[in-house]
Amino acid sequence: MIIVRREVDTTPAVLLAGVALLYLTAQLLIPTLGMGIGWDEAVYASQYAAHAPPAVYSAPRAQGVPLLVAPIVAITDEVVVLRIWLTLVSSAALFGAFAVWLRVRNHWVVPLAALLLAGCWLSLFYGNQAMPNLYVALGAVAATGFLLTGTPLGLGASMVLVSLMRPTDALVLAVPLAAYALWQRRFRESAALAAGLAIGWGQWTAEAIARFGGVTERLGAAGEHNDTGLTVTLDEQARALDGPALCRFGVECGGVSPVLLIWWIAIPLAAGAGLWAARNTEWFRALALVTATAVAMALPYFFYVDYAAPRFLLPAYALLALPVATAARLVPVPVVLAGVAAHLILQGTVAVAMSSGVRADRDVMNAAAEELRPRIKGPCVIYGQGGAQLGYLLGCESQAIAQRFGDTMPRRIQGFRERGHDVIVTYRGVRPPAYTDDWERQDLPGPWRARFGETP
Repeated sequence: MIIVRREVDTTPAVLLAGVALLYLTAQLLIPTLGMGIGWDEAVYASQYAAHAPPAVYSAPRAQGVPLLVAPIVAITDEVVVLRIWLTLVSSAALFGAFAVWLRVRNHWVVPLAALLLAGCWLSLFYGNQAMPNLYVALGAVAATGFLLTGTPLGLGASMVLVSLMRPTDALVLAVPLAAYALWQRRFRESAALAAGLAIGWGQWTAEAIARFGGVTERLGAAGEHNDTGLTVTLDEQARALDGPALCRFGVECGGVSPVLLIWWIAIPLAAGAGLWAARNTEWFRALALVTATAVAMALPYFFYVDYAAPRFLLPAYALLALPVATAARLVPVPVVLAGVAAHLILQGTVAVAMSSGVRADRDVMNAAAEELRPRIKGPCVIYGQGGAQLGYLLGCESQAIAQRFGDTMPRRIQGFRERGHDVIVTYRGVRPPAYTDDWERQDLPGPWRARFGETP
């Protein structure tokens, strides 16, 4: 009997592991590790935190991120520990998502695609933050790969992940995947796709009924919060390519960076070149699916959500990384190396600048929290700018504002005060509410100020 042994090239898998390790190292080196907690992060982390009450949870949010950080925040309030945990998770998730694609094609284009995504400033900046978009992106990469390899369990699990993180993104993701599955008569995969969606949306629906008064009410509140409706935000997204993290609430987005604009335009051009390079191969069908899926996931943020946040486009960038990496086959190796180096240097520079600025701002907020801490003697509620973050850091109930205070104290805050909570109004750069004019005042570090409405 003759035994034929088929050699399996492990080089792409080793390269992918190296990319994941580089990604982990980069997250530890850029100034995000010691960065204080952000507004959205504080809301997510507080849901299962042992040291702080849950912050106000708005209708668009989902339970994916709170569940992701629950094992850490349930035992410690140290933000740096949370950062280390998320660095490990995001690096492992990057490896796992693209490892699925090594089963589609065991080739160097897969680790190259992972490197292109890992090198984006968005991946570096948000890798160890408690935010959902990176996991939606990696879940989308994994889901398309599992569909192509005929792995229903993996496909269903990926859809559960995405739908727990951002249910509406999962719904958009499901459209091209379901169309492909039905076209290929992949009925097991179609069922897995539907089951994954049902789990995530089932949780969201149950929460809508319990917390928001019903599905219709939650959808309406989420639409109002996200300014949804027919719109065009291409200009805003272009101006936000190098930050800020959110072009909303009166934040000045700045002008368009010519260098970042060239980088942005190069992505669809390179993806098209990658499709052309694969046009006569079996790889073309896989690339066509991820490209169509990327377009589908980008469209709502260009034409339906009336503000810009660069992180919204992470799923599109993650999926397009595969055809972009394939385009490297068309040019000499030195040109590829130069292009990748330029990409990493450009994106790394933006990542360092963004994280340095945000860290400096949050350091001031942390200092303000430490000056407020001695005033916390009993039940308390933080109301105002930075409310969610300061409430999380100080263990108080909280309610944040984005721009300005109302003329009257919110009913929720008044209720806490009537139950014996001290009310601490925090603000910077805006006029505090008139009803606090006779409250005790305190200057805090930087631009931060506080007024104290202590109960008698």
